Amino acid sequence: MKIKYSLAISLLFNVIFICLCAYIFRDKWIQKIVALKGDAKIVMFGNSLTAQGKWVELLGRTDVLNSGFAGLTTYHFLGLLQDNVIEKHPKICFVEAGINDITVGVSAEKIQKNYTTILNTLEKNNIIPIVTLTFYEQNDPVSKSEVDRLNHFLIKYCEKHTIKFINLNPLISDSTGLKAEFAVDKTHLNDKGYKIWAREIEKVLNQKISQ
Repeated sequence: MKIKYSLAISLLFNVIFICLCAYIFRDKWIQKIVALKGDAKIVMFGNSLTAQGKWVELLGRTDVLNSGFAGLTTYHFLGLLQDNVIEKHPKICFVEAGINDITVGVSAEKIQKNYTTILNTLEKNNIIPIVTLTFYEQNDPVSKSEVDRLNHFLIKYCEKHTIKFINLNPLISDSTGLKAEFAVDKTHLNDKGYKIWAREIEKVLNQKISQ
């Protein structure tokens, strides 16, 4: 009797553990399925800020592929664009990059050139680019100045080429940079920050997906 009771308890704990793992890692598993199926309508392309987003959960849809890569610059994204976006044949690609370039001292002109090439390549392949303007970091006036310079260029470029862009800085930052209430460290967002980002993405999707 005691053995049966122990087995039942063990089985119950195993079921609970499996369900808990399924819940915690559901976004990653769905991402693998989306990648295997190859039918992603939306690709999220960017650095660690994009990579850390649980986009399936945040956007409530299973046709979104996370192609985020931590620590990379716009130069690296040029090399990753073909395999990780173009060959996935999405309708829309959200592009977020630049802060790593600024951190390692890439010139503004080079960042702008790389970004322009990325956006041009997407459009030539009939993929709608959506730019997420570069985020401020916390309490770093030098970085903030460079982010403003890059974002000023991106806004002008997007307006000229009729490309939608998302500017989260007024929503999650103040005069000193990224607000602590939306951050887990100097650069990266917490869940609260991601929810605001997702909300702004949904506004764009409501326009673009229905077209």
